[in-house]
Amino acid sequence: MNKRNKTILIILLMVLSISMVAGSCSKDTAGTKVELSYNMLQDKTWYLDNTQTIVNTTVTNRSYVGQVTYFINFLSNKTMTDSYGVSGNYTIAHTAGQLNMVINGKTAGGNTVNYNYTIESIGSSNLVLTYTNAGTIYKMFYTAK
Repeated sequence: MNKRNKTILIILLMVLSISMVAGSCSKDTAGTKVELSYNMLQDKTWYLDNTQTIVNTTVTNRSYVGQVTYFINFLSNKTMTDSYGVSGNYTIAHTAGQLNMVINGKTAGGNTVNYNYTIESIGSSNLVLTYTNAGTIYKMFYTAK
C-alpha cells in the first residue's frame, strides 16, 4: 500500500470512528427525563402540602402544611401505596412534550382505581401533579420528607 492510500485509509477510519462515537453519545432526552423522574420519585414518602383548584381561571387554594392529610409512596420496583389504602403500579411516560404518570391500583376493598396525572415539575423533594376533570384543573403540591 502506498503512502497516499494509507493516508486516505487513516482519514476514513478516523471519520468513521468519530461518527460512531458521536452517534453513541446522542441522548434520548425523553427516555432520560423518564428515568430521572423515576429516580427522583422512588423510595420516598410524598406528603400533600397544598392543592389548587382552577375553574374558569379562578384559583382556589387549600394548604395542608403541618398536617398529615394524604401521602403516597413510590417504590423502586414501580409499585405504590397511599394513605387511603390504594396499592398498585405506576408508570411514567413522556408524550406530547410532557411527563405523564399513570397509576393502576386497587383499594383495600378490591375496587380498581386508575389515575392519570401530568407531572408539572419534579425535584428531589418537590413534586407537582395535575389532572383535569370536567373542565376543572386540580394541581397538587407534594414534599418528600
